[in-house]
Amino acid sequence: MAEPKEQGWEKRAELRDLLNEYLERYPKDDEIELFLSWFKKRFGRNLQAVIFFGSCLSEKTRSPTSFKDFIVVVEKYRRTGLNPFAWLSHWLLPPDLFHLELAEDERKSECKYYLISSSQLAQAVGEGAKDLYLMGRLSKRIALIYFRGEQERELILSVQAKAIQRASELALALLEEFDLEGFIKAVLRLSYLAETRLEDERKVESLYQAHLEFYQRVYGAVLESLIERGWVEREEEGKFKVSSSPLTRSELEEFLIKSRKRFKARWPKMILTVDNWLEQLLGKLERTYGIKLEIPAWERPIILITGWRHYFRFKREGKIHEHRPGE
Repeated sequence: MAEPKEQGWEKRAELRDLLNEYLERYPKDDEIELFLSWFKKRFGRNLQAVIFFGSCLSEKTRSPTSFKDFIVVVEKYRRTGLNPFAWLSHWLLPPDLFHLELAEDERKSECKYYLISSSQLAQAVGEGAKDLYLMGRLSKRIALIYFRGEQERELILSVQAKAIQRASELALALLEEFDLEGFIKAVLRLSYLAETRLEDERKVESLYQAHLEFYQRVYGAVLESLIERGWVEREEEGKFKVSSSPLTRSELEEFLIKSRKRFKARWPKMILTVDNWLEQLLGKLERTYGIKLEIPAWERPIILITGWRHYFRFKREGKIHEHRPGE
């Protein structure tokens, strides 16, 4: 693995300034306020920040059946409930995923939220990050819809910057000669390389187009930093090449394999924390592919056993992806 030059990320304030510019920009609506009010009431002073991310962050990626995604950051996880088993489970493959359904004026609103402590959030994106689960999400466009104070706002800025920096370093192992667009898409693709997902192959393109200005400005600054560090060389106008990647292609593949294993290991935990996990999975399938899969009543109690037949069928049909670098 190549050693970086002494010039570090800290030398460039430009990345932080750019992220700060976009951090609180998002499409505001009554539904966001409804969920935020619930988070504040549920977690009280323990609540440090709420991050809004995912398809609903842009009209270009939002569909009629989409619902919002949040990362809820708390100071102490043990203060979130009285069940000691829940506290212990949080330290195993954080964050915890929950589904929330609220009703107001006869209208139902749903969201997913990830619950994590601030200390574990910082660990999930740094040099010692064990997988891409949160790093991949935070290296994309996000919005901060609540922060307890300036210290918490700075925390989220720092976490996003680290996620972007680390994901950019990893993405270099996928590249040889490239332009800015190719670099950005390599970073965006990392999430899908590291997980088993019901996703359309056009997802990276749609994410890129939805927040084009953000990605070009932010990752343009990141690319300049990589040039300063000696990992990337500028060739002809708009073209670049990797001169000394922070890690090899095989090292990246090892990390992605580890990420995929940890992603699958989260499934049993999600079944316990997401009260209607099966409906959520079926809804995802319908939103992504327009396929309505009916699970008969007899199969629902044993779906963890019989569900593999659906999994392998969708995998054969190309609807479930476990990409490899270079694909």
